[in-house]
Amino acid sequence: THSSPLHTSPLSPAHSNTSSPGREMERLAKARSKLIEKTREQLRYVSKDGKCRVNLGHIDERGRFLSDIFTSFVDLQYRWFLFVFMMCYITTWFLFAGLYYANASIRGELGQEQPLGTTRNQHVDQNPCYLGIDGFISALLFSVETQRTIGYGSRTVSPTCHEGVLLVMMQCIVGSMIDALMVGCMFVKISRPKKRAETLLFSRTCVIANRDDQLCLMFRLGDLRESHMVDAKVRAKLIKSRQTAEGEFLPLEQTEIDLGYETGSDRLFLVEPQVIQHNIGASSPLWDLGPEQLRRQQFEIIVILEGIVEATAGMMCQAKTSYIETEIEWGARFEPCMTLEKGSFRVDLRRFHTTYKVPLPNCSASQAHQL
Repeated sequence: THSSPLHTSPLSPAHSNTSSPGREMERLAKARSKLIEKTREQLRYVSKDGKCRVNLGHIDERGRFLSDIFTSFVDLQYRWFLFVFMMCYITTWFLFAGLYYANASIRGELGQEQPLGTTRNQHVDQNPCYLGIDGFISALLFSVETQRTIGYGSRTVSPTCHEGVLLVMMQCIVGSMIDALMVGCMFVKISRPKKRAETLLFSRTCVIANRDDQLCLMFRLGDLRESHMVDAKVRAKLIKSRQTAEGEFLPLEQTEIDLGYETGSDRLFLVEPQVIQHNIGASSPLWDLGPEQLRRQQFEIIVILEGIVEATAGMMCQAKTSYIETEIEWGARFEPCMTLEKGSFRVDLRRFHTTYKVPLPNCSASQAHQL
């Protein structure tokens, strides 16, 4: 029997020659789409976790940071802050240890036993300046004991040594200043409500759908903690590049997105997850954008949530996120995630990011208004 060409094995050259170009084109298209998506993700102005991707370069007046050294210390990352913290103490310990060692060396009190009340040469007083210091290591231990007020009793300074008393007073003053600065910075860093934003949730995507016969852009936000934020407010901005009528290019123009400032709906009682809406009216920057325009445009919506944290003595907390054009679903709504069970409301956070499709015309709000 003779095999028909239609029954060629999938591994045969004939099948490979006819299907490999299609598979190769499909693979290239997927790779291109992934590359574009990755590049667009890298072009975010604000990342999904709220970090601003702006790096300041060529700062000539760096002395401004030293004029506000307390804030500069507080803004340091913990590893650098702890490094500066330790270096301040170690530097002062070694600095004053060198001064003690130099003073004792000039007075000729090093390298010999120094029992109180005995004389060794004509250059040493009856009462030596430093008791128990016979080298740099002992001078370093005396410096540490003086600044940290340990006082083991084996090393001390004589009251007849005026320069030694002056050095001890200076080290005590410098040590107190370093303690006040470093402990204050550490307390502020620990008490800052920066990590409070980790328990504030934003939906992964925005949705566009009709609500009360009005086209709206909506996103959802919630709080995971039972200690809720006080006076929570939300606002949004649209970041987009454009060229003016005079030919000036504006790379990151910020346009306010109204979330109900005049009506007060931007002020939240954030006890349960809430869906925040922006009515796409004639003054909205999304007025002329339909589903096709959304795919072709490049813009970013920045959402900022601010509120007062009760647990940190009324300090302000801010959480940010962003949505790019590929993270906006046209014709979708968020699934309800709150139910009434046993006389109380229960929130199912598994549905927090879930959306479902709804019918919506494929036209912009301005086109729908003209119909």
